[in-house]
Amino acid sequence: MAEAALASGRPRLAYELGEGLQQADRRNPHAHFYQALALAQAEAWRAAEHKAARAYWHARTPEQRFQAAQLAARLSYADTRFTGSQFWLRRAVNHAPDDVTRDATIRSYRAVRHRNPLRFNLRASVTPSDNVNNGASSPLNVIDGVPVVGLLSPSAQALEGVIATAHFIGSYRLAQGEGRETRTTWRLHSRRVHLSDSVGGLDGGDLSSTTAEAGLRQLLAQGPAITWRLDLGAGRTWYGGDPLYDFARLGVQRHHRASPRLAWALGVEIQGQRDEAGRNADTSVYSAFAGITRSIGEEGDLGLRLQLRDADSDGVNRSFTQWSAIASYRPSRQPGLVDLDFSLGVSSLDYDRFRIGFIAVPGGRRDESVFARITATLKSVNYMGFVPAISLTHEQSRSNISRFEVEETALSVGIRSEF
Repeated sequence: MAEAALASGRPRLAYELGEGLQQADRRNPHAHFYQALALAQAEAWRAAEHKAARAYWHARTPEQRFQAAQLAARLSYADTRFTGSQFWLRRAVNHAPDDVTRDATIRSYRAVRHRNPLRFNLRASVTPSDNVNNGASSPLNVIDGVPVVGLLSPSAQALEGVIATAHFIGSYRLAQGEGRETRTTWRLHSRRVHLSDSVGGLDGGDLSSTTAEAGLRQLLAQGPAITWRLDLGAGRTWYGGDPLYDFARLGVQRHHRASPRLAWALGVEIQGQRDEAGRNADTSVYSAFAGITRSIGEEGDLGLRLQLRDADSDGVNRSFTQWSAIASYRPSRQPGLVDLDFSLGVSSLDYDRFRIGFIAVPGGRRDESVFARITATLKSVNYMGFVPAISLTHEQSRSNISRFEVEETALSVGIRSEF
């Protein structure tokens, strides 16, 4: 009768029939579902979504949960509450009856996200590591060209522990026009360290850091294949609980999809850092990158990224030049319900002038590093489109100063969004 009332455009009768069903069983999911549809016909979107949510929580089968979540998403969208609609679509994905329906729901989610002026992304991970402090591999401090051998304190040597990181990125669309978009952006990065054993008065809080930033972003489309991105931001970094430096940055990037299989990007950035730690070490950092990704059909996707950072400062041991190259590979044929990604990188760090205490290092400091990483995303463990990712990383650094000869192996467990 309730279905017939809805079909004939009599929402009041359908709602009252839902009340009668609830008198028999207040946990009847059909009663709340019919009332949600009745309120939707009356365009009472917020109340209708509330009823759809009740239908979801009282649902007795995955199909009922899927239908209730889909309805709640449509009602929230009709009320122009796009973030709520995305939330319900994620729940619908979790209960989709088959892959075809799941893919269609994901496409709906992406369409709503495109309309939503608010965007945010949260990444978190926990990383057990045998070197949380970037400490030396040896207790000796040997400097090439200096006939003196020093001893490193226990806190300067590699320490075991756990690193917990959380990275939040958000933005809100301020204006949009033909081929352009303006957003306000904000970012919060937190890194917390727990030492397995405290050493020499050093604890995890002394190695923890936080960065907060707010800014503006302008996106400009130059045809269907080229996008320019301009970023302006300012913020502060804390280390060990104390302010380390304030910063302001300006960057520009160009992204070009040359073909369905080939894309590349270029970018430059300048960042000014004002020292807050009382070291008179204001710094200007200039950065540039170039990256390319290439699909090789059934074999997978290849990527290469080159990076340059150049820091100029009057502070001691603050001026340097660093080159990095990172190659990545993601095979198309994945083993079962696990997605694998591989990456390999090298880095060269050069300080023209470097001092250790009263010793001026001959020729400055030179570090060479190499790292390898394999990441496994467990698609079979999925909740609302979020999946766990496990990364194993190994890094080695060689230097003309043994204090900076570092070796680290870390296993990171995190959560990422599948779409």
